[in-house]
Amino acid sequence: MTFPLVSICVPTIGRLEYLSATLQSLREQTYENYEVIVLDNASGPEAQSLLTEFVANHSNAQILRVNERLPMFTNFNRGIRAAVGEYVVFFHDDDHYDPRFLEAHVAVLEANPQAAFAGSNWNMINGEGQLTVRRRLIKRTGTWNGRDFIERLVRRGRSELATPALVFRREVVKTRGFDERCPIHWGDFTILMRIAEQWDVAVVADPLFSWREHEQNSSKMPFSQSIPLRTHVLHDYCSEYAVRHPEDLEFLNRLRSFVDRGHNRGLLWGWLVASDDTESRACRRLLEEASCPMTVGLLSLLESVGLTVTCRRSLVPAARHVIDLIGI
Repeated sequence: MTFPLVSICVPTIGRLEYLSATLQSLREQTYENYEVIVLDNASGPEAQSLLTEFVANHSNAQILRVNERLPMFTNFNRGIRAAVGEYVVFFHDDDHYDPRFLEAHVAVLEANPQAAFAGSNWNMINGEGQLTVRRRLIKRTGTWNGRDFIERLVRRGRSELATPALVFRREVVKTRGFDERCPIHWGDFTILMRIAEQWDVAVVADPLFSWREHEQNSSKMPFSQSIPLRTHVLHDYCSEYAVRHPEDLEFLNRLRSFVDRGHNRGLLWGWLVASDDTESRACRRLLEEASCPMTVGLLSLLESVGLTVTCRRSLVPAARHVIDLIGI
């Protein structure tokens, strides 16, 4: 196996309570041929001091600092332009990366030159680093056909791969970059699907990444807001796919059907996990607007017989396990 250079970009807004742990997981990587590009996105003085010390102790590291906060994809593109490695990865400043992360992802990409990016199974942890969810949707290490990846993503309404844990071929993202017109919520779907129209996707079955859920997550949004936005993003993608592939009408219609079903399913999940009655009612109202009278009637009946917000949330772990098992 060869050991090509990997450019590790570390986009940060200076979340001190997690940044040190992310930098430590970088230091512990078993794969040694990498450079570090810290994308300091207007962090505070304490974080700047920590980052300056880190770079001073690593000859292969540099800081690209701005004083005014940039949109996320704009910040990512700064890293892509500065990167010189064959591969590019973004180590987010609040997540954890297994020591074997780089080694395993580079290996699968080197073995599969037709794949544009690679991702692995992953875990979800809370602010204290405790395991809360295991994502085991990849059954074996190898590749997925790009078209199949697109269909699975649209059908599920979520990607099996965590975007903060993807390793990209620089030749792919150097040409395309991250589309700065895309919203940070769900916009990564559009970017990945565009790439997958022409490339395969490499996958690693080992869980090598932990996504940290906490109050400062930029992706944190109630379902009554996030699901309509996701639906809009996916329908927009279908429209642009139709322009690029006018001959592929059967596949396109299948995608559009998945988007509509995913909209209703997402709102139903939002009702189940709602933290209060206001959010619960908002999800139910959107289901009414989507012309789902039977579903709305069932939800109203369940609420009337005492299935409160607290009771419903106690069912979430079991419901999530069932959803992962049946692959929806």
